[in-house]
Amino acid sequence: MRIQSLSRLLCIGCLAVAGAFAQDPAPAAPPPPPGGGPGGGGPGGGRGNFDPAQMRQAWMTRIQETLAATPDEWKVIEPLLTAVMEKERSAREMSGNPFRGRRGGQQPEQPAEIVAVEKAAAAGDAAVIKVTLEALRKARTERVAEATKAKDALRQVLSISQEAKLVVMGLLD
Repeated sequence: MRIQSLSRLLCIGCLAVAGAFAQDPAPAAPPPPPGGGPGGGGPGGGRGNFDPAQMRQAWMTRIQETLAATPDEWKVIEPLLTAVMEKERSAREMSGNPFRGRRGGQQPEQPAEIVAVEKAAAAGDAAVIKVTLEALRKARTERVAEATKAKDALRQVLSISQEAKLVVMGLLD
């Protein structure tokens, strides 16, 4: 009995796949716009009409909708949320991650404290390395503290439901 049911399901699956292949092929995609479309060699490096500001605005609108924030609530929440995101980014920059992505073939600028440690390590002077490491660790601690302070300020204006949603989204911890 089980084998018959399994074989029927398998046949139904095969028919569905065969039906998908038997359909008319999709029309060809229109060619990319000259100069800047996907795969084009113009401005944007083949990324089309990518606009970071537009993408950020769409992301913020999605967050507002997820939080079910009224326009008045959002006027209070948005600047605090923006501060959290900026402080978190700043704290992450201090990690000195050598594997971060390149943009347009250029390495993103590193914080001065990381550059100083790299130069000191290359020079091999233990005393200079020690001083630059202390400065880097102090700067990291300060940036993490700033991010924590920004998160605390944001939590003060959120409902518990909104806070939970931002935690799930990874914007708060």
